[in-house]
Amino acid sequence: MAGASWIRGSHLRLSRNLNQPVSGVRPYPAVSATSPILPGTPLGNIIQVEGSGRSSYRSLWASATRRLSKGLHFSGSYTWSRSLDYNSLSSPPMVVTVQNGYDLADSWGPSDFDARHRFAVRGVYDLPFGTGAFRSGWQVAAMLQSQSGNPLNIVTSGTSVTGIPNTVRPDVTGPITVIGDVQQWFDQSVFVPSDGFGDLPRNAVVGPRFDTLDVSLSKAIPVTARTRVVLQADVFNLLNHPNLGQPGRIVGTPNFGVITNTRFPPGDSGSSRQIQFALKVVF
Repeated sequence: MAGASWIRGSHLRLSRNLNQPVSGVRPYPAVSATSPILPGTPLGNIIQVEGSGRSSYRSLWASATRRLSKGLHFSGSYTWSRSLDYNSLSSPPMVVTVQNGYDLADSWGPSDFDARHRFAVRGVYDLPFGTGAFRSGWQVAAMLQSQSGNPLNIVTSGTSVTGIPNTVRPDVTGPITVIGDVQQWFDQSVFVPSDGFGDLPRNAVVGPRFDTLDVSLSKAIPVTARTRVVLQADVFNLLNHPNLGQPGRIVGTPNFGVITNTRFPPGDSGSSRQIQFALKVVF
């Protein structure tokens, strides 16, 4: 099977600073002198949570299922996709992530969770151990997942442009080169802080890819004609493959471009090998 999809989102949550400085001056510097409440009090950031966000997701996908022999079958899928938005809803409501609150289109780019390529294959095998209470009912299953990395938004820590740290992107002076080393995931030298809004697009760098193999072994024990007990052992990330987290993204900090962690648990998000045991009653 194969297909395509196009999903558009509108009126999504977005936070912006209504008192963002313009040429270094805030539009609303202070409470009116005639206000009955705190007259003349200086004003800082004014964060508005609104429904002006948009998103777009397009994909092509293909899947196949094949039974190779008695008790053995495979299924697999591949997805080529692109997800775009302003801010990906990846922060609490009052946290601003757009670079320019007066120009939302400037932050239109790949979503934080965008993964251009994703491949998954699953195999299930009913083990032919024979008949009998102990020898029958055994099954092994395996799931292999592989996908390209997620985007990373490079920013500067200064607050002079917008009043909010870690929102303004730097200028880029040359080609963006991914080196792929944990101590230097990309070439940091091409990112230079700007006196204004930087020309680097949002989420222009791609982080580490994701690969994992999960395996499950189960044994079904009939209790009645309609009830059975299933004993199961699951191993996540069987090969203990290190799926790396994102590198540091703030220009000029010690960890800029450096990867200091792996993806976090549970097992399906790429942590170290994990084993769990389960007992299920199916009726």
